[in-house]
Amino acid sequence: MATDQSITVDVVQYRSLLDSLGSLPKAANRDMRREAEYIAESLMVPAISSAIRSHAPGYATKLIATIRTKQDRLPGVRVGNSTRTSSRGTVMNPRSGLGSGTYSGGATPNMIRFGTIKGQYMARSGRTQFWAEGITPGWTKTADTAYAEPAFSAWIKVADKLVDDWNRGSDF
Repeated sequence: MATDQSITVDVVQYRSLLDSLGSLPKAANRDMRREAEYIAESLMVPAISSAIRSHAPGYATKLIATIRTKQDRLPGVRVGNSTRTSSRGTVMNPRSGLGSGTYSGGATPNMIRFGTIKGQYMARSGRTQFWAEGITPGWTKTADTAYAEPAFSAWIKVADKLVDDWNRGSDF
């Protein structure tokens, strides 16, 4: 890790880590997924929610409602979705290209997320998107600064414990 509080990931070492985790028994992997989800829920979600509230208060409730933790061996969080609805209010497949988003003007949560990260921006059509004018861009950096180190440290402790238990012959 660098001293500027950023985490540097070596792709080869990361792939090796994932392969090593894959060699653990199924029960150990299940425990790792459960612990990673707990870390994401307890450390990452509050930091992301707080960052969204401080940078984009007008859209915070819409974005915070779409925060989901990933069920993987490494803690992860998704913000936004591509939910589209038909004129009758039925949720549709976002890849169908039909329907409209659930918010004003047919916006989906992913569209709102982009605007809250970028701030006022130029759309593909060439028109300036003024709806994002009152937003302070950069909530992703604020959230990352708040959760990266604590989440990484907590995950390392959990991984060390699980690997130690496995090396001692623990029956998961």
